[in-house]
Amino acid sequence: MEPPWIKYPDIPAMSIGWRMGGGEDYGIAFYRWFRALTPSERQAYCAANPEPDDDWRGYYAGISPTPES
Repeated sequence: MEPPWIKYPDIPAMSIGWRMGGGEDYGIAFYRWFRALTPSERQAYCAANPEPDDDWRGYYAGISPTPES
């Protein structure tokens, strides 16, 4: 899957667009897909698709599974 900022470049990171409509649907699907990756797959994906230097910084860390989740 494409990172959200690539799939929907016109929706800013903190926009309500991620809480309704197509942005919300894509955000949920991306979250589930990303969390299903193995740690090495996530690392490779993040390296190949770096977060933009804006409000997206820290996005991957925020959606990455923790050992207890």
